[in-house]
Amino acid sequence: MDALEEAASYVYCLPQTNQVRRNMWEAVNPRTGVNRIDEAFPEEWRLKKLDQAMAVHMPVIDQPGKYSAITFTGSDNHAGLRGMVGKEYTLSEWAFCDPSSLGVIRPIVESNGGRMRFVTSAKGQNHAYKMLMSNARKEDWRCYLITNNTEHILSRDKAARGIIHIRSHAIAPDRMAKILEENIDLYGPEIGQALTNQEYESSFEEIAPGSFYLDLILKAERERRICDIAPRPELPVYAGFDLGFTDPTAIWFFQVKEDGWIDFIDYDEITRTSMPEIIPELRRKPWYYGAVLLPHDGPHHELTSGTTSEDVLTAAGFSVMVMPRTDDGAQIPSVRTLLPRCRFANTPSVKRGLDCLRNFHNKAKTEGGRTSWSPKPVHDWSSHGAKAMATVAYFANELRSGIAAPVRHEADPYAGSGRSGSGGWMR
Repeated sequence: MDALEEAASYVYCLPQTNQVRRNMWEAVNPRTGVNRIDEAFPEEWRLKKLDQAMAVHMPVIDQPGKYSAITFTGSDNHAGLRGMVGKEYTLSEWAFCDPSSLGVIRPIVESNGGRMRFVTSAKGQNHAYKMLMSNARKEDWRCYLITNNTEHILSRDKAARGIIHIRSHAIAPDRMAKILEENIDLYGPEIGQALTNQEYESSFEEIAPGSFYLDLILKAERERRICDIAPRPELPVYAGFDLGFTDPTAIWFFQVKEDGWIDFIDYDEITRTSMPEIIPELRRKPWYYGAVLLPHDGPHHELTSGTTSEDVLTAAGFSVMVMPRTDDGAQIPSVRTLLPRCRFANTPSVKRGLDCLRNFHNKAKTEGGRTSWSPKPVHDWSSHGAKAMATVAYFANELRSGIAAPVRHEADPYAGSGRSGSGGWMR
């Protein structure tokens, strides 16, 4: 273990921070009855265990008085990651982590000559797959693909040259056949086979059991609706929100076109920022607004200013529309109706929003030997962009019939042009 040989700070990330306490600090191995963190770092090895910080201190071999600090956190803890100056970062189940956490970690690693490790099972062709394929032939990367018994398709793919393929033979063929049979009984033949390939053979097939929108995003890719799009200066831009503070505030920016299409030109996530601080970010964009679309909590008290997000935006001169409280059973079909009429800019910011839509999912639940899908979505990093899209989808009828002319600010370059914010779509 590096921590025993080099005194430094080491950071271990799971996908979500709440998983650390539940799965490591509080979990007990049912076979031994021992707490899992104590199994990994026995009391006789360590100097200290810090329960509140979820960290352990380990002595460095042959360096009396020196120690290493190993901290456990989640990829969703951007503020905490930014405050850590780790020598080595290990991201466990990277395919399920928030990919934007890499933007926080990489500058720290670069500045102190550190290292990163990404350990994961497959989850379709998402950010983990793309990193594997793009870094396989780089001299400063080592990429390993471990399968149980399969000669993986990547081994025949020119783009995958440089990946070290290891067949472990860890599970015997008769046992694998039994696992496949059980998965098919639980999930059906298509998902059962795909899940088995994903978990045991590192298959990167585009499956995401329980995903609400993945099929529609893949359809948009096939139809080349993720493409180069520039905002049209004569048309207003609308901003659809999902409000947060400790959770990110997510914002989709879009224009409604004359032919009925809706073009998403930008996407933002802003964390620990109040609405008065968000307004300058909105005005900094190079367009003028037709309206700001808020979820049901827009009229609730804003955490830092003491008033409401709706009131703050209205006082700043924005036209504001607030959706009523609706449940997931109404929101998800609404978004599914919207997405086939959408195009998306091929930019990093919009791709982040699309990643949210790809990964927004529910969980399978098994009762009495039968498996069904819970109607309630999993709340994780992908939820915010998906919920902001639900805000956009709710206002489909209002946008189709046209809404009040946009309010322009003095700094707006198109002020006084007489342009209207109305426009039909989904005709």
